Amino acid sequence: MKVKKFDVLTIPLEVEYENPILGRLFGLFAWLMLVRVKKFNLTMNGQPMFSFYRLLVPRFLKGGGADAE
Repeated sequence: MKVKKFDVLTIPLEVEYENPILGRLFGLFAWLMLVRVKKFNLTMNGQPMFSFYRLLVPRFLKGGGADAE
């Protein structure tokens, strides 16, 4: 079994904004704040087997308004 040392995971986030320009600026700020790199360690019986990194990146989806089902 081959394990990649680095993996990219996209997390879907639903957004809706009233003002397009300010909403996109806030979205860029939120995107920069939400990008994270996590380190995972796999252990078995208290012995470290291997570790890998995962890059967590938000992906914005257009949110539904009050009329959406």
